[in-house]
Amino acid sequence: MLLLLIATLLAAEPTVPDAGIQQVVATIAQAAKENFARPEAERAGGDALADLYIRRACQTGLPARTILLGVAYALEPTGNIAANPFASAIFQDAETAEARKARWATMGKPTLRGRQDWLSHFVVSAGLTVALSEPAAELFGIQKEVSDALGKEKGAGSGFSFTDLNADLAGIAFACWMTGPQSKEALVEAGQRFQGANFVPEPKGLPDGLTWSNFATNWGGLKDPRFKAECERLRKRVNECKGYGKEGA
Repeated sequence: MLLLLIATLLAAEPTVPDAGIQQVVATIAQAAKENFARPEAERAGGDALADLYIRRACQTGLPARTILLGVAYALEPTGNIAANPFASAIFQDAETAEARKARWATMGKPTLRGRQDWLSHFVVSAGLTVALSEPAAELFGIQKEVSDALGKEKGAGSGFSFTDLNADLAGIAFACWMTGPQSKEALVEAGQRFQGANFVPEPKGLPDGLTWSNFATNWGGLKDPRFKAECERLRKRVNECKGYGKEGA
């Protein structure tokens, strides 16, 4: 798995700073300030808050790639994507540490389908897709779940989560839609009506919290046809989401 990830990253285009990210982050910061200034009972929160931030970012008029990178940086509270050694150069001038701290003081708690971590998975996977490549973003997502499964095996870690992988694959698909042949139309649509739940399938019933032993017993490993088939099923559900004009999952 690690060797495949390294090979995929080496084949990706070199990353360079994107000055437009600053504008996206500043736009989201302004939206956060405006929302925070409202009476508490009138503030957007949860899914509606994440939707607000992503809509505002999509209204900046910047290229889709820049918007996705800015959103990934701005909505991921741990700073993991900016610390990724394969993508860190892109974000080196995005924001000072002081500005980041001040921004998060007003950001509230944006979520995706009610979960902050699923929002992080979604936006980071979208950002890695445009920063590196679609295969690299997927491999990073799977590697994260493998690490969590191995950690839980030793008494720490959250375990392998197909619900997290569901959000990862949804973020990848969203990035491909936003930067694809219909990018202009996608940006307009997302700027006007983005709702995260319309781009991420309902995760209810997906396996969660698996140790590596649990995963291996039921899914046979990363190269096993059972796991590959499940990933393909998840991708199919993502592509059928309402946000892409389909029935939804």
